[in-house]
Amino acid sequence: MKFVIAGDSHGYTRRLEQLEEICADGWIFTGDLTDDPARISGWTAVAGNNDEYFGIKLPPMAIVDADNHKILVIHGHQFPAGTRHGQLAALAGKFGCDIVVYGHTHVPVIAEENGILILNPGSVYRSRDGKGTSYMTLDTAGPRPKAEIIRKKFQS
Repeated sequence: MKFVIAGDSHGYTRRLEQLEEICADGWIFTGDLTDDPARISGWTAVAGNNDEYFGIKLPPMAIVDADNHKILVIHGHQFPAGTRHGQLAALAGKFGCDIVVYGHTHVPVIAEENGILILNPGSVYRSRDGKGTSYMTLDTAGPRPKAEIIRKKFQS
């Protein structure tokens, strides 16, 4: 299965709608929508810290079945930066997931911790690594999932 993964749009929902034009089996959103969730009804979406602040109703986490893989989706603000990957990997393992997708940092990541693939798509709103806005694709076909960070200059 092929997924488009994005996060931290902070009200720039039109950018997510642009990503829906990409042929995929599913779309995953890592939180901080700060907009009406009905606008991304086809996405598996979780709440970010800003969504909670503005009263946007999304679940705190979700699990997606993908081929022979399970993906844990969470915003990530629940864990401190210094231990975030270890705690995310432990949580994913607890739910039998071999992939965890998170947001919050606005910095894209492809990493591995204790056998768990850890992914962060960065932000479609504002990058915090100085390299521009980004999203990610994930292909779960085969024994080893393949993720790619894609930098994109979005139309407002």
